[in-house]
Amino acid sequence: MISNYETKRNGSMLLKAAYEGQSMPEFVAHSDNYITEDFEKNVAYIYISKEVKNYYDFLKVVDSIILAKRRNYQVDVLSFVNGTFLNVEDVLRAFVSRLAFNEAKLYSAKEKSKSKENIEITLFYEDKAYAKFVKRLIVIAEAVNSARDLQITPPNVATSEYVARVVKKDLSEIEGVTVKVLGKTEIEKLGMGLMLAVNAGSSYQPRVLIAEYNGNPKSKEKFVYVGKGITFDTGGYNTKGYHMEDMKFDMSGSVICAYAVAAIAKLQIKANVAAVMMLTDNAIDTHPTTPESVVKSMSGKTVEITDTDAEGRLVLADGLFYGAKNLKASLLVDVATLTGAMTRALGKTFSGIYATSDERWESFEEAAKIAHEKVWRMPMHEDFNKPNKASKVADLNNYNSSEKSDCNTAAMFLKEFTNGVDFIHCDVAGTADSKGMGMGVLVATLTELAEGQK
Repeated sequence: MISNYETKRNGSMLLKAAYEGQSMPEFVAHSDNYITEDFEKNVAYIYISKEVKNYYDFLKVVDSIILAKRRNYQVDVLSFVNGTFLNVEDVLRAFVSRLAFNEAKLYSAKEKSKSKENIEITLFYEDKAYAKFVKRLIVIAEAVNSARDLQITPPNVATSEYVARVVKKDLSEIEGVTVKVLGKTEIEKLGMGLMLAVNAGSSYQPRVLIAEYNGNPKSKEKFVYVGKGITFDTGGYNTKGYHMEDMKFDMSGSVICAYAVAAIAKLQIKANVAAVMMLTDNAIDTHPTTPESVVKSMSGKTVEITDTDAEGRLVLADGLFYGAKNLKASLLVDVATLTGAMTRALGKTFSGIYATSDERWESFEEAAKIAHEKVWRMPMHEDFNKPNKASKVADLNNYNSSEKSDCNTAAMFLKEFTNGVDFIHCDVAGTADSKGMGMGVLVATLTELAEGQK
């Protein structure tokens, strides 16, 4: 599935880049991403036009090579290095990540078709020093695919109970990771009233999974990644009606956080991290929570549930407080497919990021740059918190229909439950999935963020 890194030529055809404007053999066809092969010399050239101007454009070139599947290729890494926007690490990252993404064996209930001929793409570069870097990329790519596999699994299979079992099994096998799963009784004892309110209409038990990895016991820093794990979102009594397509992806944040911790542990990064998965569906069964109910959170603050379809911020609120108080986080990071407003603001291009300090944002932005994931900082301001405090019967309400920038009010709502701990909120409503496929977005960024832990 994922390419090998080789420092010597093998017998496969050597694939070289032929950038427009640079010297190349005369026989090379000048057609975008077209591969011209010279069988006599066992070498091929892929034509790359000047329209390829950055790393993200280059990913499309790599995809074209992988999806063509013409024959075994050994990629001449150095030939793809472009002084304007691609270095050796960029080329390796692009090939490893896209090979893993395109060739992943994800959940499918389709009848098994005859296996196609196995086409192998390997990476050739004479410098042995990059072998370790490629292994790192493979670990991250595998973590991304583990998250994607659960993302795409149908909701009648990937219930809260199922996801907790799978993740516990996967992470418990990793050296240095401890995992515990809280059931409904334990959740009740913790006073996670908001989590239980969302679960009230479910046929399945809620689960809170906590996975911890302490790779630097001498450090006082501890990053806690809290993931929204709504395995299917009907909207509750504030039903979405017919608009329920892709609602199985509402648990994306939870698996992103969990498998980021898996990658961090496998790479033995010197950092202390934990993942908190808040797992339930949002359904309407015998006794669901009604709009205008008032519920006490784990923090002690009361919340008027003005909209049962704003459930993600409810489960995250209890998860964030647990991370702050029980896990002693120095930084809280949540990942959630939280608001439709975020998709209207940033579309499917950027993940919207909120941070309570410039320093924490700069660390996150740097991690995203290394991972080549698109993020955009959004504003946190107390003015956006005013709609959250408009309830006449509770400390907060979870939604205000008159507020158009709900992505901002949601971020400020969550901040109320961080117990004063530094906080980064990641709204991946537009980026978690695309065209019915899980994307595993931010797994790489969260891994790189831990690498920068002091």
